[in-house]
Amino acid sequence: MEIPAACIIAVMKPCDGANPCSIIFDAGAGPLVDQLSDQYGFVKKAAVDGMAMVNAIELRIVEPVPPADGEAAPVMAEGKLFCARSRITGRREVIDDPAGIRAKLFVDLFGKPMTINVADTLDEMDGVDPAPVAIPSTTEGA
Repeated sequence: MEIPAACIIAVMKPCDGANPCSIIFDAGAGPLVDQLSDQYGFVKKAAVDGMAMVNAIELRIVEPVPPADGEAAPVMAEGKLFCARSRITGRREVIDDPAGIRAKLFVDLFGKPMTINVADTLDEMDGVDPAPVAIPSTTEGA
């Protein structure tokens, strides 16, 4: 597939692993998704080299995927999303989620806000070291 880099809205590594990469792009007909056989890193680098996005961010997304053989319920899996920070319209921190979700982002990838679960903290997204986690002390020989 050949499209101008300026048409790329986002590059994704799907959580289900069915395809190595997908892109969201708009070549004039509205935002569309295309599954690619190219590797995520290769497509992401092409988007960066072509200056497709200003002030881009890479996020670890968390989504439910269909259960594998022998599993009863969907499981949560991690993928990646690379898009411009300007696409993020809102964000909310999530605390103590058992699925590893650390934040919910509201992003505009298709012309309207949608929610994406993220494994990164708000501090990590801002480039700040996350707040320290208190580690209980142990007393030896007591």
